[in-house]
Amino acid sequence: MPPRRKKSKTRRRKSLTSLIDVGTSLVVANATTQAMFGTNMWEFFTAGWFGRPNSSGSWRLSLNELVMGAIDPSTKMGMSDSFYGAANGGFSGAVMKNLKDNGAASLATVIIAPLGAKLLKRVARKPIADMNKWVFKPINMGVKL
Repeated sequence: MPPRRKKSKTRRRKSLTSLIDVGTSLVVANATTQAMFGTNMWEFFTAGWFGRPNSSGSWRLSLNELVMGAIDPSTKMGMSDSFYGAANGGFSGAVMKNLKDNGAASLATVIIAPLGAKLLKRVARKPIADMNKWVFKPINMGVKL
């Protein structure tokens, strides 16, 4: 009996990063930080660092305040319950106030943004495929629309 013919291995192409999915994720993350911390994602991550002023003393929270409050509670920042005062409920009181003020709009954004992205992908399937074929594939950056 003759030996079996070996099948050639199918090459698997590296998966590409979808710019629409990245944009959707950024919108959802921004809505989440707006709901919980009362500020947008950029302000949350950069306030207090890179020479930018901190948002201490307001209902807005930043990552710097949370980290500094966790490291040294005597700084009376972020995680410290006495930072916002016992009457306001401390850190949890600030988050609850932000959720009360911004929660509904952020929840709507978290639900609608992925649905809108999915609808956009379906409606604009042909233009997206053309952009991927004629713009992104020749430059070989590992992204697609």
